[in-house]
Amino acid sequence: MKALSSALIVASALSLAAAAPALAASLPGIKASDSNAVPECATPGRMMALIAQRNATLDDRFKSIAVLYMRHGEELGIRWDYAFYQMMLETGNLSFKNGNRPGSVKASQNNFAGLGATGGKEPGESFRDISSGVKAHLQHLLMYSGEHIDDPVAERTRKVQEWGVLTSWHKGFKKPITFADLAAKWAPGSHGYGRDIESIASGFKDDFCDKPDPMPQLVQEARAGRAATKVAAAGGDEKVSGKAL
Repeated sequence: MKALSSALIVASALSLAAAAPALAASLPGIKASDSNAVPECATPGRMMALIAQRNATLDDRFKSIAVLYMRHGEELGIRWDYAFYQMMLETGNLSFKNGNRPGSVKASQNNFAGLGATGGKEPGESFRDISSGVKAHLQHLLMYSGEHIDDPVAERTRKVQEWGVLTSWHKGFKKPITFADLAAKWAPGSHGYGRDIESIASGFKDDFCDKPDPMPQLVQEARAGRAATKVAAAGGDEKVSGKAL
């Protein structure tokens, strides 16, 4: 019996070791590229359908949050689809009740990734609106990918850069940093963090990628808003599709 138990332990260990590379391979790089593009089926309309499926009492404040993830994500060059799945994990599908940091972050904080929420009595940062909170999350991810963020929205992002918290970690990579790498650093005490993100991604692919987009107009809304943001930043006028923004 003892020999059998030992054999089972060894077999389990080997199985877990084999699963780890599989997880790493299934999670994409944080930065988007021609070879690491957001799939065409990942649209704001389908993302909102995914949220609605998992949270029947979704606050109306968040009904267009996927538009902001796409808008800021494309602007920053991020795999915003996986950032959205991470947000779902962190916030308990925007319920702020059973997420990765249950009870510590409130919906009113517009903090979608638990930035600065280190446990105990530290609830994390608050952002003035949903757009700012989404951008703060995506900028923080971009920082983890190895990019320096100028004038970050989140104080947490500024401090991590200022203190050089990720400097030695970044130096250990000779390849693009993935969401699997992020999971090990972002939530080191949670061995299932990356697996949970991938589970949400798989659920989306299985349930929504082959279905019509319920709100296809949200793609145009995301990209029109992105263009308008660029115009405002430049202080000029621009036309998109023949209409002044």
